[in-house]
Amino acid sequence: MDVRPRVARPGEEQRLMWIQREAWSPETSPAPPQSSKGSIFDGPVEAGNVLVADENGLAVGFSKLVPLATSYPDLADATAHVQQLHGFSVLPDYRGRGIGGTMLEAVRAESLRRGATRITLRVLGTNERAMRLYRAAGYEIEGRLRAEFRIGDRFVDDVLMALELPT
Repeated sequence: MDVRPRVARPGEEQRLMWIQREAWSPETSPAPPQSSKGSIFDGPVEAGNVLVADENGLAVGFSKLVPLATSYPDLADATAHVQQLHGFSVLPDYRGRGIGGTMLEAVRAESLRRGATRITLRVLGTNERAMRLYRAAGYEIEGRLRAEFRIGDRFVDDVLMALELPT
């Protein structure tokens, strides 16, 4: 495996959108996959906030890392220490090869570079594979919003996880 994390580049939106659609399932997101008409770089998710898993020049996964202050501008001073993992996708054929762990280490390193002391994320309670990956990287469950989403004919928990970083 020769995967190198890097910052996304303008112009690769369609590839990243395709990865997101290919990786999507009802276990990974309550929202349907985005159409090819949208952009992965919108709102707080600009190219500089997307880390790409690059295998020999081919994007095979990505993560969206967004400062919490971007979501709450009025609370910028109070939330400047927190980065949020807003999305995490690896193509199904590339799973189980250590790419997720490599990407989470890149997320950690980028968060530290930004001066963060905390990374937070939300994951569906049905996504056991992702929760195992996050736990292996040191994330802990901090809360659970029971039956927060209705997906098909069942209610699914929204699990809140976080990683504390050294100060």
